[in-house]
Amino acid sequence: MWYYTINNQQIGPVDEAEIKKLVAAGTITHSTLVWTNGMPNWQPIGQTALASLLGSVPPPVMAYAGVPDDPEVACIKKLFMWFWISLIAAIPTFGATIIASSVLFFIIIWKAWKLVQHEGIRATPDQAVAYCFIPGWNFYWYFPAFRGLAKEINAKFDADGIAAERINLDLPTWMNICLYASGTGIGFIAYIVLWIIYTIKVKNAAIALIQAKK
Repeated sequence: MWYYTINNQQIGPVDEAEIKKLVAAGTITHSTLVWTNGMPNWQPIGQTALASLLGSVPPPVMAYAGVPDDPEVACIKKLFMWFWISLIAAIPTFGATIIASSVLFFIIIWKAWKLVQHEGIRATPDQAVAYCFIPGWNFYWYFPAFRGLAKEINAKFDADGIAAERINLDLPTWMNICLYASGTGIGFIAYIVLWIIYTIKVKNAAIALIQAKK
């Protein structure tokens, strides 16, 4: 069984037959890193025993190093960068920048909801974010907003055949539970850790969805 990477995310295990399908679909290319038991390190598929599966697929054309990211991808990455900087800055500023982190988080959530919109979806991007600020109601709405987003992302990946890491629905569930518990001083650290992991997952998923549209 083999593992491969998409957008720096590990996916697998899959068998050689599945690898062959992914090569034919263009998901796996000569430069895709793969690994299986017995290999000391990850290697490009073209340098492994799976090289023969590439068949007549030509090697990638060397891209010009100065070509920038897609603007939408660059925006997501920039938002996450400042989310991370604001979160780290909260330590020396005694939490003063946590509001900035929260605002950036909700912008990322808004953009992710925008990417999964379809007929009959439970919420628009505006609703998904705005309802999180209704006192009382937000304690319920965090689950549709965050867990529901993860569910929609996974469904979008499945429907469009996007080979990207799915978001475990337990992650936003426990993130919300720890958020509620943090009000009593219990679970605050766990909430922060899960919040960071969830934001990373959503950021990566959003990038995968944007790139799949191109």
